[in-house]
Amino acid sequence: MSNSNFNNLPPEMQQRIQNMIASANPNGVQQQQPQAEQPVAKPAAPAKPPSLMDHTIAARHEIAAARQEIAALQNQLQAMAQVTDAVGNAVGQLYSMFHEQSQPTTYSQDFETQTPSNVDDY
Repeated sequence: MSNSNFNNLPPEMQQRIQNMIASANPNGVQQQQPQAEQPVAKPAAPAKPPSLMDHTIAARHEIAAARQEIAALQNQLQAMAQVTDAVGNAVGQLYSMFHEQSQPTTYSQDFETQTPSNVDDY
């Protein structure tokens, strides 16, 4: 086995294999296996405070987003006004239609006062 194959194994397994190789080696020379270098954590660079230009750019982005949101709300408000107007007109038409029919009809009174005819109307 080559050393590159050992690097893919967990550390416990690497140690066991090294122990087996050392005990099987007749002259007692232990093979050196390179240990994987531990990544050194670099200290984080101190964050510089935002400049006035950064604040200006951020404010412009926020203003643009707010304008888009306001435009969308204006469109919604206009659509709601149109729906309200249409519903009001429809209710007005229905009211006027039923108001015209609210006058009592005299069809049944005329029917009662007529004399029965001998000819049936078909």
